[in-house]
Amino acid sequence: MTMLISYMAKAALSAAAVGALLTMLRHAAPRASGLAAAVPISSMPALFWLSMEHGGGYAATVALGSFWGTGLTALLGVAFARLTSICHAAVAASLACAAVGILAALIWTLPAALTAMTAFALIVVLTGRTAQSHSRSASQRRAGGLIESVLSMGFAGVMSLLVAEVAKHGAPQVGGLVATIPVVGTCALYSGHRRGGAPVMLRVLDGYLTGMLAKAAFLGALCAAWSAGVGSWAWAIALAVASVALLAQRNLRSVRNFSLRSEP
Repeated sequence: MTMLISYMAKAALSAAAVGALLTMLRHAAPRASGLAAAVPISSMPALFWLSMEHGGGYAATVALGSFWGTGLTALLGVAFARLTSICHAAVAASLACAAVGILAALIWTLPAALTAMTAFALIVVLTGRTAQSHSRSASQRRAGGLIESVLSMGFAGVMSLLVAEVAKHGAPQVGGLVATIPVVGTCALYSGHRRGGAPVMLRVLDGYLTGMLAKAAFLGALCAAWSAGVGSWAWAIALAVASVALLAQRNLRSVRNFSLRSEP
């Protein structure tokens, strides 16, 4: 009975965190909503519970899987953004998911390849305007409704429990990978499409991909800090590293935009 109550409390806290985030997304600009959706709102609760129950060393292994999963998610977003320019969004999503899924299956047992793939995907996000739409005339309808929010919160609660169970009974890295399934990001993209079609959806995706670098920095720093045995200080270190990464990316983007405006 005590274990059931503990599970329910964990699921409720995770769902509440997602609900608070989705409430903010309802009134945010498309790119800002995408950036907020990149916050590791599903993986953070799971990593917290695992670190409390099994220690930082075990949680670091799960965080490594989440780091790889973030790279795969970024690669998925980049592929989707490119494919939407040549085919329908649904077809683009199917092709991108199939391609990234096959790649993940092929290299999952090769940590060096996964790390290199993650670095490559994040460099692409950092150096290129991967998902911006040039159209600004799309109609602005209301973001996702109550049913979408409830479903997202339910998925988040289930995800928190699933990650904990997978990490305990299977490979920890697989649990970390499950934690990075982009539930909130997918809902944000769908809401963006409802608000203004593909142009708004792509601006949401642009923000979401921007957040991938900070998310990867957070998870990578968390893994390294726990591996170094710093305990609960790992959270503060990871947040600081993610903030620096986001600020550096913002400055780089500003410089790039200024250079583009200065060109004859």
